[in-house]
Amino acid sequence: MKRINNLVLIALLLVMTLTGCNTPKDPAQIYEEERSGVVLIFNNYYYEIKMPNGESLYFTGLDKEDGIIGLTADLNEVKKKPGVLNGTGFFIDETGKILTNRHVVAPEIDKIAVKENLNQIIGGYAAYIESLQEEMNKKYAAIREYAANSVYSDDYGNQYTSLDDSEISALEEEVNTLKSQYAEAEEYKQNLQSNLLGDHFSVQLHSTFGIAYDGSSVTSFADFQKNPCILVKASKDEGTDLALLQLKSKKTPKDKFIFILNDSYGDEGNQLLVNDPLYMIGYNHGIQLANTNKGVRAQFTSGTVTQEPDGDRVLYSMPSMQGSSGSPVVNAYGDVVAVNFAGTVGSDNFNFGIPYRRIQLFLK
Repeated sequence: MKRINNLVLIALLLVMTLTGCNTPKDPAQIYEEERSGVVLIFNNYYYEIKMPNGESLYFTGLDKEDGIIGLTADLNEVKKKPGVLNGTGFFIDETGKILTNRHVVAPEIDKIAVKENLNQIIGGYAAYIESLQEEMNKKYAAIREYAANSVYSDDYGNQYTSLDDSEISALEEEVNTLKSQYAEAEEYKQNLQSNLLGDHFSVQLHSTFGIAYDGSSVTSFADFQKNPCILVKASKDEGTDLALLQLKSKKTPKDKFIFILNDSYGDEGNQLLVNDPLYMIGYNHGIQLANTNKGVRAQFTSGTVTQEPDGDRVLYSMPSMQGSSGSPVVNAYGDVVAVNFAGTVGSDNFNFGIPYRRIQLFLK
């Protein structure tokens, strides 16, 4: 009888254990357990245009309306005023590897658009110089006309000028100055036109990464640099907006949660069903909302799957803003099912995540 009771007890314990594993967690529990593993990423960056003549130009972005932003030939100037991106990432192993979005840490630039915009700028400067040269020509023509009008002839055909020596000297000096300025402008214009981009140039991204932990205090980029990172890799697949950072120390702090991602978990992205509850931990709007009088704080948002997943993306009803890119999206058990990467146009309440299948492929 005692043996039967022991077997029953073991069976009951086994059932309780299995049931516990499949029991959804309280959302507050998920947040408290996992928030320490979610980090705020700070990316200081600029682009370098390497010209065919060996020189370099620098800029911080490309806007559809304004064109190239922050264009300069001074490296120190662009380093003082670099582009800035905030995003979210999360630890996936003990070696300090952080999964995030490619557009957070390796923002792509349209090389053709750079070429067109830079050539437009160069062409504009060249056209401006030509307009200055036209003004110089007009001044030169006016001086010649003035000098010609000051000449008169006597009855014997001898020519004289009504200008005195000082006036003649001043006009000669003005003509020489105009000639010098014209030649200088012509040289500058030719130099500009020689820098018009063809196909033989490159655009290189330069980034400096740092992260802040939930609960830490940050007041400047220097605080993020206390936890410097390097870019390990970025997906080359256009449909997989993922990248991997790593702490330079190559050690995940012992008090930080690690999100487990492995093949044994299965293709969760295809197992999700419409109306399944989902949760996201991230830094909506970056440092602007994250920084509180209690330090940096991650936000916790919830929603549901709103469309049958197609294996390439997951659509859910969770609000997010710029800065939440790269946030882990977890299910009711706290398991990662997607990485947040984009919102729908015209709404902050419907967003897309990269499903687990694509995450697995990227990490292989």
